[in-house]
Amino acid sequence: MSDLFISYQSADPLAHSFQEQLREWAARDWDFPTISFHEQRLPIKFTGFHATTIRRRLRKEIKHSHRLLVIISRETWQSEWTDWEIATARQEDKQVLAAKLDSTNISPLSLLEIAPAWIDPFDPKILTDGII
Repeated sequence: MSDLFISYQSADPLAHSFQEQLREWAARDWDFPTISFHEQRLPIKFTGFHATTIRRRLRKEIKHSHRLLVIISRETWQSEWTDWEIATARQEDKQVLAAKLDSTNISPLSLLEIAPAWIDPFDPKILTDGII
C-alpha cells in the first residue's frame, strides 16, 4: 500500500527526472509518503491485449493508495490511461493532486472537471506535511 500513487509519462524527460526526484525525497525523508508509480508508456494501448491486466493491477494500487498525483506532461491531455486513472480515483473517493512541470502543458479535461488540488512539484514539504 502506498500513500501516493503517481501517474506520469515516462517518455517525457522532465517527468522522468521528477520521478527520480520523488524517489530521492522518499529515500531521504522518513516523513515522505510511500509512493508507487504508473509509467505511461505510449506504445501500450489502453484497449490493447494487455490493457485489462494492467487496469486490474492499477485499480488495486489506486484503491490501496490514499491519493493520486497526476504529473501533467505534453501528452497527458490526450491519454486514455490518465482519464481512466482519474475516474478510478474518484470512484474510490481518493484525493486527486495535479502538478505541471511545464506551464505550457495542457491539462486533461477529466482533471479539470474534478477540480484537483494543484501542488508545487518542487516543494517536498507539500507532500510530507499533508497540508493539501
